[in-house]
Amino acid sequence: MTVCQEEIQKMTLQAPKTGTTIQLFTGKGGVGKTTLSTACALGYAQTKRTLLLSTDPAGSLGEIFGCDFQEQAVAVSPNLDVVELSRRAVLKLWHEKFADDIFTVLSAFLPVERDILDYIEGAPGIDEEFMLSYLLDVQQSGKYDMIIWDAAPTSTTLKLLELQKLFYAHLTDAQKMYLKFKGLFKDADPLQLIGQWRQLTQDVITMLKNETSAWIVANPERLPVEQALLIAAALADFGIKVNGYIMNKLLSEEICDGSDFLEKKFRAQQRWRESLISRTALPILQVKELTGDLTDPEELLLLSKKLDISSFL
Repeated sequence: MTVCQEEIQKMTLQAPKTGTTIQLFTGKGGVGKTTLSTACALGYAQTKRTLLLSTDPAGSLGEIFGCDFQEQAVAVSPNLDVVELSRRAVLKLWHEKFADDIFTVLSAFLPVERDILDYIEGAPGIDEEFMLSYLLDVQQSGKYDMIIWDAAPTSTTLKLLELQKLFYAHLTDAQKMYLKFKGLFKDADPLQLIGQWRQLTQDVITMLKNETSAWIVANPERLPVEQALLIAAALADFGIKVNGYIMNKLLSEEICDGSDFLEKKFRAQQRWRESLISRTALPILQVKELTGDLTDPEELLLLSKKLDISSFL
């Protein structure tokens, strides 16, 4: 184990609790994360100050609530705010918060102009990294009791977590390297800024380990179940508590009503439901195929009462 890895492990013990908890909803694309996370946010908002945050590129919160949630949180009820972070919105906020500091560091070494920032903006992981910075700011603000995080599908979420470890390790090495070249800085000393970024990444990792827990959504089919188990293992390895699974869109036996197609689908679903049950000791909440209007907040509030997620925490 490297020194950097040992430091990351210690972060869980170092950070104070803020009182604002985060529940992450993730899973394979199309399994119903947004529907379920919205339902749970509406449920929590009955008693807690709640933020529903979507970082899913295919997010549809605007269709559910009939508002534009880009860039800033919008109050949709006395206890519930909603925000949807698109890549465009994230990069705009990134420019406002970090662009000047990044230019300061680069120009300390190289004869660059500010248009270098447009090049950096296109680097893989920039938008994901700032999403977590935004989440940290909101979590530390104390404005909310609960943050419901509708995350991107499985592969993007796993990449997001791995980026934190890589970025922290890079900044640790960068401090050591820049100390060797301290006498070459032209106009500014970037070491302070690098230290601040390293602290930011440490705070993000600590937030994920200490304040965040996850619900993994799956449909009763092979790929969603296999990916759900994969992400549960990855989240646990990172240090994020997994609350359990939500198996969504289950057919009930009575709905088949003599249909050969539906009966075959029902039996296939039951096999994958039983497969998940046999491979985990975590709670599995089961949601039947819904026929109501899933863009209706009242219908979603009824769903939240049936799920009763808070009783499993």
